[in-house]
Amino acid sequence: MLYAFILLLIIIISLIFLEDYLGDYKKYVYWGFCVILILFSAFRPVGLDPDSRAYELMFINNEEDPTFPIDPSYMFLVRVFRFFTDDVHFLFLFYAIIGIGIKFYALRKLSPFYFLPLVVYFGNYYILHDYIQMRAAVASAVLLLAIKPLSEGKKKTTLGFFLIATVFHSSTLALYPILFFNNQINKIWKYILIGITPVGTILFLLHYDFITALPIPYIQDKVDYYIMMTEGGFFEELTLKYPFIWIHYAAILYSLYFYDTIIKECPVLPLLLKITTYALFCYYAFSSIAVMAARLHELLAIVEVALLPCICYTIRPQLYGKIAVCIVGVIELTFTLFIWKLLDFSMA
Repeated sequence: MLYAFILLLIIIISLIFLEDYLGDYKKYVYWGFCVILILFSAFRPVGLDPDSRAYELMFINNEEDPTFPIDPSYMFLVRVFRFFTDDVHFLFLFYAIIGIGIKFYALRKLSPFYFLPLVVYFGNYYILHDYIQMRAAVASAVLLLAIKPLSEGKKKTTLGFFLIATVFHSSTLALYPILFFNNQINKIWKYILIGITPVGTILFLLHYDFITALPIPYIQDKVDYYIMMTEGGFFEELTLKYPFIWIHYAAILYSLYFYDTIIKECPVLPLLLKITTYALFCYYAFSSIAVMAARLHELLAIVEVALLPCICYTIRPQLYGKIAVCIVGVIELTFTLFIWKLLDFSMA
């Protein structure tokens, strides 16, 4: 199974440099690859990722696991699918079609490149969301889908997307502040974009946390669960050595420096920068609850799949820009598979 992931990465990188030669066929290759990723996610061996066993037990027993907080929609879907099958993989297939399919559709709206965003997506978020956090995968997909209408001022459409996604995962609540973002960068926002990491680092070192108590019962239950898991040693404490926050901050600074060049080719750049900054804010602000800070950051930072390919507009020849993005994708996959070992390939 490990070799399958490496092979898929090689295929993506190859397609990036062959895209100009594929002509009209690239759209068929693109959607064909989408189908492949959906099938890989849906029919993965149970136990390959940390959460699939819990999902399967709840599916088989047709009851919620009190040690594994879950949204009511999952249990509703369990009862629906149990009418047709005893195999949890078909429920996985449902989530994979929604989560991966929407992401592929949204990326066609956000980037002129077919395959370049996929190397960043596959390097991190495919495994993190569409394997492990498959319910959050729906929320992250909706976030990508909402960027285009939000940039056009269609806030009602965006709100509708968020409301639908909330049914699948409570983390979607973190998306609602994005409704107040517009697709412009003024002087105040430039200060925020530049200052987020220096200020955030100070907050992190001072152990300052915005979450001490939330009056909303359901959300407070989630917070209490995350605190228990953190204190119980189930999740490592956050660290400033986490490489992805520095990749995201570097992307913000780089994009600001070449702002006038990039925005001509990427009209949604202001929103991408604001959401990336919001992701960093969550990482620093909620750092005392490690799993909450990490998951909110991971949910919001998925916009990097559209942001990072933008560097190609600033580098000539563009080939070097594509190589740089591929290197980031390889680094992220290396951390995901070999350093953090998010998947247990002994189960494959």
